[in-house]
Amino acid sequence: MNTPSHPQKDHGVIVPKKRFQISWVWLFPVMAASAAGYMFAHEWFSQGPEITINFLNAPGIRAGKTALIYRGVVAGEVNAVDLDSKLEKVEVHVRLKKSAEGIACEGSTFWIDQPVISLSGASGIDSLINGNSIQASMGKGSFCARFTGSENAPVVSLNKIHDLIRLRGAIAPYLDAGSPVYFRGVAVGVVKTKGLDEHKQPYLDVLIDEQYEDLLRTNARFWVMKPTDVKVGSGILQIDFTGLKTLLFGGISFDFFGAQGDVISGSPEFQLFASSSAAKATSTPITLEFKDGQGISEGDTQLRYLGIPVGFVEKVTPREGKVVVEARLQPGYDLLRRKGSLFSVVRPTLSLQKFSGIESLVSGVYIDCNPGPKGPESSRFSGINQEDSEMIDYQKDGFEVVLVAPSSKIGVSTPVIYRGVIVGKITRKDLAPGGGAVRLTASIKPRYASLLRQNSRFWNAASMKISGGLISLNVQSSVLESKGLGGVEFSTPSGDAAGGAIKEGYQFDLYDSPKKEWLQWALP
Repeated sequence: MNTPSHPQKDHGVIVPKKRFQISWVWLFPVMAASAAGYMFAHEWFSQGPEITINFLNAPGIRAGKTALIYRGVVAGEVNAVDLDSKLEKVEVHVRLKKSAEGIACEGSTFWIDQPVISLSGASGIDSLINGNSIQASMGKGSFCARFTGSENAPVVSLNKIHDLIRLRGAIAPYLDAGSPVYFRGVAVGVVKTKGLDEHKQPYLDVLIDEQYEDLLRTNARFWVMKPTDVKVGSGILQIDFTGLKTLLFGGISFDFFGAQGDVISGSPEFQLFASSSAAKATSTPITLEFKDGQGISEGDTQLRYLGIPVGFVEKVTPREGKVVVEARLQPGYDLLRRKGSLFSVVRPTLSLQKFSGIESLVSGVYIDCNPGPKGPESSRFSGINQEDSEMIDYQKDGFEVVLVAPSSKIGVSTPVIYRGVIVGKITRKDLAPGGGAVRLTASIKPRYASLLRQNSRFWNAASMKISGGLISLNVQSSVLESKGLGGVEFSTPSGDAAGGAIKEGYQFDLYDSPKKEWLQWALP
């Protein structure tokens, strides 16, 4: 009998517990999610506030594409473009970057940068390649989220400090935004805007560079620069151009005359004059009365003394059959305010005798001034025309005689001639008592008064004498010496035949033509 053996022990197999493992296939999704989360967080924390800008038009502005540029760097992006509820404006919504959130403040300016080519220059050239963008200039106020965009790019850099002044005048020709402003030939500013105020009066807002702000003084005088300056006179014809830029769209100049005034702060207003001569005239006005105001223009007509501009006409008003002119003088010409000063209108005059006032064809009619004797001043004067002014010397200091004729076509200012030399003029013409004759008052220059004697003879010089031969034809006419309206000649015999000396007011007969012996008296 076999003895049963002991059963064998089953020790088994010890299997270690498996650890949790992540498959490598999940690595890329986790990395992608982490990157997306980082980018989302970075974008979230890098975003600044959203602002809304209203424009009348928004050409080329696209959501998700158009950038907002500040100092040449992208500071935000347009995320929506809508019309307002009244369909009158365009609302552009811009999300600023966190680093540019300071732009969202009061005083910031926004405009659409687009290609513009004009006489003053070209701007927005970059937008031809990159498309239109919104440009920004930062203000200094508190936080603000809504803005009204500018329809035009600024004429100067808004990041540079300027002083703003306003100029007012009757008109503002040839001037617009971008017109330069000069002080003694140096560009110190620019015209910002041009418009009409509530009273429909034109004004110009001007920006002056901060470095020149001390030039804005109480006595600063501004005037419109003319594109060209023409000077015409005896032996001179000069045309000056102030520069191509001023020629194309005008300019303004200013200066202060006399002692410098005090510096003005804030946003002062100044008067804009039509010319430099008008700006220089700072005196209290004087009043001139003329019978005829033809050619006299407000702000343009000059007052001249010895050919030099010394004032200008400020106002012209017809009143009670006369033309009343208010004028101002430049400093240093108070001598023209003396009583007895003469003011005569100079216009171009064409006659057989002379051609005068030629410079007024280009420069315009002007008022010639002659100071009176030393004495009290006046603010009101009676003006005269040019021909009357030429008679002043004869009427004031001349030796007067009377010429009598049955009739005569000779008029006032007709010359009185002796041996071909003008020695006097006819100053008055009237009828003798009873109307039976014409009386002409002739005024002879004092230095020629001794030529007149009791037996002097006067005749009408309007006749024409023609003599000819086989070879030549000689035409002599005193008409060419007497304005075509006739003249008066006289002759005096020599020696005892001349007769005695005469007194002022002596009366002579005026003959139609000379006798042969009278002409002989005039021969050497």
